[in-house]
Amino acid sequence: MPRLDNAIDIKIPAGQVFAYVSDVTTHPEWVKWTKEAEVTSPDRKGIGATAAGVMQVGLKKERIETLTTEYRDGEFFTRRTTRGMEMTDRLSVLPFGDGTKVAWSIDYTPPMGGIGKLIDVLFMERLFDQLMKDSLSNLKERLESAR
Repeated sequence: MPRLDNAIDIKIPAGQVFAYVSDVTTHPEWVKWTKEAEVTSPDRKGIGATAAGVMQVGLKKERIETLTTEYRDGEFFTRRTTRGMEMTDRLSVLPFGDGTKVAWSIDYTPPMGGIGKLIDVLFMERLFDQLMKDSLSNLKERLESAR
């Protein structure tokens, strides 16, 4: 299972950053592969919260469903897909200097078995990593320009 790790510093207080990134409905605004997102559980946040949406990495769009498996308000959350591409992502928000460090880790299993693993090595891992970096840049720009 490949793992991607990226981080960015944002000159916004950690609480404000966490409020934004932990709201799954904001993800189409900044996460490059998230095309649609909606909360599907009564609780919008916290362990057990569920969401559904559409993601696109490369040419293929896919419906996904997620489950929040870890959550510490103001600090971090972890979600794993229960439908669609097998993936777990964790976003951590840490006060850092006069702003916030956002650290993001993604573990995923390439789709399509052995062929998918080959495509991942040749193409998908680099694409996914770049999309992740671009998403963090989008997040920084969106939050810092809203000040």
